[in-house]
Amino acid sequence: MTTEQKLKLSEFKALTADRQEDLNKVAAYIQNSEYELILFMVQQNVWTGAIPVQPPGFTPGSGSIELGLFLYWFNNPNDFKDKEIIFYAELFKDLFSLPPSSITFPNYNFFAVNELIYSDGSVLSMEQYANFDQGWFTAFINLLITFVYKLWYTVNGDIPVPAPPVKIQGANPNAVSIALVGDWGAGNTAAQGVMNQITSLPIPPDYIIHLGDVYYGGTPSTADPISSKYLKASLNEEVNNFVKGWKTQYSGKSFTLNSNHEMYSGANGLFMDVLLPNNSIFRSQGKSTAFALKYADWTILALDSAFYGTTLDAFMQGFIGDASSVQYKWVKSLNLNPAKTIVLTHHTGISLDASEVYPLWDQIREVLGGNDPYAWYWGHAHNGIVYKQPLVINNNVQNFSSQTFARCAGHGALPYGVASSIEGVANVLWQASSPMPAPSKQVYNGFVVLTLTLANGTVRMIDEDFYDPSSIDPKWGLTIFPM
Repeated sequence: MTTEQKLKLSEFKALTADRQEDLNKVAAYIQNSEYELILFMVQQNVWTGAIPVQPPGFTPGSGSIELGLFLYWFNNPNDFKDKEIIFYAELFKDLFSLPPSSITFPNYNFFAVNELIYSDGSVLSMEQYANFDQGWFTAFINLLITFVYKLWYTVNGDIPVPAPPVKIQGANPNAVSIALVGDWGAGNTAAQGVMNQITSLPIPPDYIIHLGDVYYGGTPSTADPISSKYLKASLNEEVNNFVKGWKTQYSGKSFTLNSNHEMYSGANGLFMDVLLPNNSIFRSQGKSTAFALKYADWTILALDSAFYGTTLDAFMQGFIGDASSVQYKWVKSLNLNPAKTIVLTHHTGISLDASEVYPLWDQIREVLGGNDPYAWYWGHAHNGIVYKQPLVINNNVQNFSSQTFARCAGHGALPYGVASSIEGVANVLWQASSPMPAPSKQVYNGFVVLTLTLANGTVRMIDEDFYDPSSIDPKWGLTIFPM
């Protein structure tokens, strides 16, 4: 370790002296994530050599396969070309007292030349934006920097107070259509294709809402003062991978949510480069990460499920804040009718295979006065999924039923395949599965369009249509109101 690294490590230790327990949890999460990957490779018969002993306290699900190579990279930082990344990788390895990786080079190199589709449909390879793209490690380093320096963007320790509900209207005086696209901020060809299709539909939507995630970590631009804290090679993602690809004809008719990835850089890029500028394409949402849209007697309620999360699981689980939070109080002040409310979040309310209800569902139910919303659309999971209504989940600890129309629309730009874990599941009516040309094992990205139609001044019909660039026709369509 160089003298500069020793000084920086000493600084980091001083800044985290009161957070040793948190450091230990993050270190355990990294180790458990590696073992999740090892177990999957063994299951797929692609692991080479003896199976390593599991980390202390490991249980299935105690890590995330998305972070499966992170311990390897912390131990082998020279696999990166950027000297700044190498510097911080070595520093954080010492700060977290990380052990050696159990993944050998042959097992690591497997993903450089091969591709596996995980049970949730995610792509395990080193292709750009696939799970083992090195860019995710860079984003994680930025998250750790945010954690150490407490760089979270806040207004008095919370999100900015949301604006009053925005009344929306369509080009057709008796209808309004809204495109929902999740996990779209990748700046890649797939994102461009999805956006081009949205805007070239026979009847283009009146509004577009992004359900969150700009990659790799929604970093601020070099013009932002806080950018000097982050890895130089990672900057400008919010501008380059999100704003520049958005269609300017939707200026003032665009909205976006916060997400786990944007929290990796403290949501600074999201606020400073997207929401705060007065000429922003997203200016209609009032510079906050929560907003409400009113159409006749219905409300589309968009909530920040990332800001109130935790670094300890890399903001993977959603949380909308407790009763003292700005967001919770704001929702309560709206006095919404849950039966005429459509909720939007980045994070999911249930597990991908609908076998488990997440705490976020109870939080939404609580803030709506103990009631479920009529419909709920989320991203986060890179898939397009229509869940059964009513949704019924019974397991060893949960007995759950809901009439909510639950949908996942997180398939806007990142590579993914058919999720084997939801094939044949009773709670799943449909998943996006249009195959890309062989030999790819992946499927097309896509989006959903909601259309609300009026009769005598009230909403009389709500239709949903899921699209992908393989066809001009929707792949799934349903009238969700009336039932």
